[in-house]
Amino acid sequence: MDFKGRPALDEALTDAEYDRLEAILDSLPGEEAMDLEEMDGFFAALISGPVTVPPSMYLDEIFGGERAPLATRDEVEEFMDLAVRHWNGIARELTSKDLVFVPWLVAEEGEEVPRGNGWAWGFMRGVALCEEEWQEIFKDEDKFAMLLPVLALAHENDPDEELRTWKTPPDEELRKTVLTGLAVATQKIHDYFLRRRTGEIAVRRSGVGEARRKMGRNDPCYCGSGKKFKRCCGDVTVQ
Repeated sequence: MDFKGRPALDEALTDAEYDRLEAILDSLPGEEAMDLEEMDGFFAALISGPVTVPPSMYLDEIFGGERAPLATRDEVEEFMDLAVRHWNGIARELTSKDLVFVPWLVAEEGEEVPRGNGWAWGFMRGVALCEEEWQEIFKDEDKFAMLLPVLALAHENDPDEELRTWKTPPDEELRKTVLTGLAVATQKIHDYFLRRRTGEIAVRRSGVGEARRKMGRNDPCYCGSGKKFKRCCGDVTVQ
């Protein structure tokens, strides 16, 4: 626990905390705001992608460009704590040799197998946030293959019928195979970009360049949480 009695940022969320995070996200206004499944895919893309992305860049995307219904500083801190700990859980699974990354997928009412479309949309929103840096994946046929499970679900119900993945809905076994592919694809992409991310973090920490001023441990965090950097994003596991 930290000095405020909150769990440490590397502590896994409990089921009750996941319910709370899900409730906060479900209360967000606007059609573009993310639910928990979509945010999980979004975080997976940002964590596994070619560059590190601070919360100050991605919060607006989660909120769908709308003002979040977080009226007090305590509510903001609660959301940030839950979101960062979920982020760290994903990072932990992707970097550990003993853990397996498992996407957060929710089955529709009356269905046993999740569809996975929301997760895939979230992942592609993460890609779009750093679109230029992802171009080498799209320009190389072999590398592009890593994204196929994500793209299959992202375009399953595309408004343009020509872009839809399947002309008829896939059966349960095929969907299970594609859903398993989400985990495999994310891990492959994470490992592919690992050296680049590690190098980028090293350059940032070295203080090279005007825009790469070293963040002091006691400076206010750049995410706007009001906490010191060492108690907020400076304690975030980013690989």
